[in-house]
Amino acid sequence: MGSNSVRREGDSLMVGLGETPPSTDLFAEDLFADRVVLVTGGGTGIGKAVALAFADHGADVAVVSRNMDHLTPVVEEIESRGGRAYATTVDVREYESVDTMTETVVEEFGGIDVLVNNAGANFLTPTELLTPNGWRAVVGTILDGTAYCTLSVGEHMIENDGGAIVSMGATNSVQGAPYHAHSGAGKAGVHNLMQTVASEWAVHDIRANTIAPGIIETEGVTEAAGGELPEEILQDIPAERFGTPADCVPTVLFLTSPAAAYVTGGYFAVDGGQLLASSPF
Repeated sequence: MGSNSVRREGDSLMVGLGETPPSTDLFAEDLFADRVVLVTGGGTGIGKAVALAFADHGADVAVVSRNMDHLTPVVEEIESRGGRAYATTVDVREYESVDTMTETVVEEFGGIDVLVNNAGANFLTPTELLTPNGWRAVVGTILDGTAYCTLSVGEHMIENDGGAIVSMGATNSVQGAPYHAHSGAGKAGVHNLMQTVASEWAVHDIRANTIAPGIIETEGVTEAAGGELPEEILQDIPAERFGTPADCVPTVLFLTSPAAAYVTGGYFAVDGGQLLASSPF
């Protein structure tokens, strides 16, 4: 197991490279032994935290993204802790690139048992200023990318008697999200896609679920917010803090484990209660 050291900055629980959240201690160390996990967008943020956690629990882990510079430190960290990891680049917006990625990972590890669709993109803009290119860049990564990876890896899973798929949605997929028209629409499509896949592929022993993070402090989110998340947003979060990548990890591990063998088509908010109705008092 890796180090479970945790540090606090303000009110947030921060877990860095080489660290896994203490909440994952409740899972058996060999829970994913002999399993191969593919994480898109696995070099930063939630994807990195998820990849490290799977490796800590025995999985062989493939991390992919467009930037190999983000992936190399994750692979090195996993290998330094005795795990097996592999990295390759992919543009999830291009089906041929995705199919090549799938073939490469299967060739490297012999199969894919778990797919975590985490690759994403976003930027803030008033809807009236959203350009077709901006729309395509975000929706292409979020929705097309999730669909292409699901179709490509899903074909392999169908041929090899099952698997588990978890896709990262977002709470902005079920409510209006000012300045996020493109990402909100894309994430809503992801949720519907996972429900449809769950209903069609259960017969193949494939489970598909959506995790909907709320406001998670990652490099991408803080950059999109101009370098710092506005503290006034906290008044709408009952937990009174922003989330961290570590907060998402246990839900991913549960949904892809045998403990969730009868759980498919679900939508799991990890948002500190942000989607709950505000108190009238």
